[in-house]
Amino acid sequence: MDLSFEDSNSNTMPTMANPYHRPMDLGSNDLAHKTRKNKEDKYCGVCGDRALGYNFDAISCESCKAFFRRNAPKGLEYFKCPYEEKCKMDVSNRRFCKRCRLRKCFEIGMRKEYILTEEEKLRKRQRIEENRLIQKIRDVDKTKTQSGIVSTSENRLRALEPDEEYMIDEVVGAYRQSLEVSIASELPKDKPQMHMKDLVNIAELSVRRVIDMAKKIKSFKALSQTDQISLLKGGSIELLILRSVISFDKEKNQWLDPLDSEDHSMNMANLQEGEGATLFAEHMKFTKSLAIDLKADETMLILLLVISLFSPDRPNISDKSYVCQEQEKYALLLLRYLESRYSPYTVRAIYPKLLMKLTDIRDLNEEHSHVLLKVNPEGIQPLMKEVLDMNLKDTTGANCDSPM
Repeated sequence: MDLSFEDSNSNTMPTMANPYHRPMDLGSNDLAHKTRKNKEDKYCGVCGDRALGYNFDAISCESCKAFFRRNAPKGLEYFKCPYEEKCKMDVSNRRFCKRCRLRKCFEIGMRKEYILTEEEKLRKRQRIEENRLIQKIRDVDKTKTQSGIVSTSENRLRALEPDEEYMIDEVVGAYRQSLEVSIASELPKDKPQMHMKDLVNIAELSVRRVIDMAKKIKSFKALSQTDQISLLKGGSIELLILRSVISFDKEKNQWLDPLDSEDHSMNMANLQEGEGATLFAEHMKFTKSLAIDLKADETMLILLLVISLFSPDRPNISDKSYVCQEQEKYALLLLRYLESRYSPYTVRAIYPKLLMKLTDIRDLNEEHSHVLLKVNPEGIQPLMKEVLDMNLKDTTGANCDSPM
């Protein structure tokens, strides 16, 4: 027999005698008991199994939730019923017919648009990780403030400890030394029309400098080679975007590293041609928010770059605990640096905004990724193919000669 939605949920549908319609003078003990019972007694609208609550906008058990997540994107047409589409759905036979089970999921109101893609799930995990980091730093700051460390006028600026100065000198020195990296030939940027492919190849020098910088940081070298590669590849676009903020000359509106000649500069017209108007506007908005609005200096931007490098949610990271620990260490180091230069009031105003830029850059990373998916890998430099996973189906970029 085919059980209709009402049949399979008759015990949970509200009626005039249902506790949801109880009189207002119900005894407090009875009310508490019934409320507790309502919270506990939930049953799946698909198979009748015990349920914890709503999944995809309808009450369902964990088994049907997992089934719906796997199969709803395929659609009903993907499955066939071995009988006459009248399969009974209960705990014992819910696995026998996927079509009838999926149809019942839709009938009770489960919505496939609520299913997160792998990319959306990754972004959600990233945001949770970033919010956790921000909250942890805020808790440290709150505890320190309550203890009176920054309560007096004499302590408005907090001097850096020797070990903090050493760590800052290490990462700033690593960045500046990486500027000495060069490549044999530069790609011409005086083409009539600049395309994203051209920008990708021009970015090869920046990628090599990011890699060189990372390999000069002791805590990064302590990781396995596999984790090092995963951090660099997983964060490649974000690291390049942050690096572009450091090399941005707001007076001349161009991008140029200090040791490079003017011939190697990238002007705004070049970038706009390559990225397109929409992506360019978002890129410039992000750049100006850091360089101009927040007035982030070189040290602040380098520390943000290192915090982004040590992101524990990158794919294929084996030692997530260590990476997370290092990210928190450099996030605290950024806070200490700000405290050594600004008043507590200013620090409280700009520090959360700086960390939130790590969330903003994830959105910008996603927009760049969508554009890069449309780029033909033919003609892309081998290193950039490997870093950005832009290999052609009939080629293997894994054999390219890379400094990673």
